[in-house]
Amino acid sequence: MCINVSMLFYFLQLESVLMRLRNLSGLEIEESIQHILAYGYCVIRNYVKDDKQVLLQQKAVELHSKLARQGVKPASAVGIQKIIDKDRMVNNVILYDDNYLEIATTGDHLKIYSHFLNDPFYGLIPSDDANFILGQANLREGTTPLPFHVDTRMVIEGSATWSMQAVIALSRKKNINGGLRVRPGSHLLGEYPDSSIDYQDAIDVDLDTGDIAIFSSQLHHGTHSTSKEQKAGWSFNLTYRAWWTKQQFDFCSMLGKQKLATLDNNQQLLLGACSIPPSEPTASPSMRQGYDRL
Repeated sequence: MCINVSMLFYFLQLESVLMRLRNLSGLEIEESIQHILAYGYCVIRNYVKDDKQVLLQQKAVELHSKLARQGVKPASAVGIQKIIDKDRMVNNVILYDDNYLEIATTGDHLKIYSHFLNDPFYGLIPSDDANFILGQANLREGTTPLPFHVDTRMVIEGSATWSMQAVIALSRKKNINGGLRVRPGSHLLGEYPDSSIDYQDAIDVDLDTGDIAIFSSQLHHGTHSTSKEQKAGWSFNLTYRAWWTKQQFDFCSMLGKQKLATLDNNQQLLLGACSIPPSEPTASPSMRQGYDRL
């Protein structure tokens, strides 16, 4: 009997990560979708299982310290990122630790994103599979407050969106230690917020360790500062976008062919492997590809 070592390794990894994230019921998924449609965000409690929460927080601290010792620094910040330039962060964390890579590319939270980001005319792959892509994946210890902003370069009126966010709390995130603030329903306005205004209709979205907040990139949101008496909270922050948008990072090249071979087809698609621009002048002009190109 011939055993494919790469696939065996993949299934062992998959079993491990599925033990980290709890399964969501169909009702939870539908209620989450409806809440996002109406208010622009939802919160799923205890999404990361209790026994894995401490592990992920420890890895966040260890990764930041290890990369700092190696002299690995984030690229020069631009735009609103300049505000949090002094916070402890690990950009593109999926390159350094498989725990975060697997969480970003597997799990039932992807079913919620599929409702908003999947292209119904994509074809070429099974219709139940996700056909959007990962935009960003970073760790941040929220010390510096962020003013109200949106995470998209193009806002449109209504609930349709091409970009969405996630914040997975690796420690408690409250209004005293860098917690999330949102303006419910602001994703429908088709407007950019005024970053100088402290909006009175904003609410706090308190997250306990292991909770995940999912929201439209058009939602007006910001974060609280961390008081001197409190310890800043770490979070795993994700951006997902429609397949036809320009990917912010070339994850496939950075991970390399050997690593990609250990992932399943849909994981590779989420990392952008099926929407790479052609490099040959005689190739098809379509960036939309199926699993047969992998």
